[in-house]
Amino acid sequence: MKIVVKPYLFLQEALGKKEIYLDLTEGLNIQGLLQILKTNYALPDKLYTNAGYLTLMDGKELRDMTVLVNGHNIKQLQGTETPLKDGAVVSLFPPVAGG
Repeated sequence: MKIVVKPYLFLQEALGKKEIYLDLTEGLNIQGLLQILKTNYALPDKLYTNAGYLTLMDGKELRDMTVLVNGHNIKQLQGTETPLKDGAVVSLFPPVAGG
């Protein structure tokens, strides 16, 4: 199955890409995708920013990162167990603040 990963802001800088196109095994879930991104693209567990350190992941738990699959927050789906399907677009967002 083919998916697209779109990291934003600090995550785009950390991964060094605006979009990552992957051809993955059917049945993979978000947790498996995050592991692939950590192994093959150096997705960090913690990220240093001007505001200090962000803990993106703590083991299998997402902390300071929002993950959307086709525009839907995985918190409203099955969390990191959310299965991926062919053609999925996975967006990764660090926390943002502004006014």
